[in-house]
Amino acid sequence: MISKWLPAPYRAYLSLGTEIALSLSLPTILGSYIDAYFGIKPVGILCGVILGLILFLFRIVRLLKDPALDGRDRERGDK
Repeated sequence: MISKWLPAPYRAYLSLGTEIALSLSLPTILGSYIDAYFGIKPVGILCGVILGLILFLFRIVRLLKDPALDGRDRERGDK
């Protein structure tokens, strides 16, 4: 449905932004719930933040290794 009204490069950026936001926020939220459930106040959220940062860095490294990052393939219409 979203592919009908949003051009392909914008869909790629929207997907990347969503993936980065979720990789940072979901472990933090999960750590907050673990804190509340076990009663270990700062430990769960700190572990969630650290895990989120690690996931974020892995995603950035994977993005930098992408050969289509320069955008030349999209301009010619190869993809």
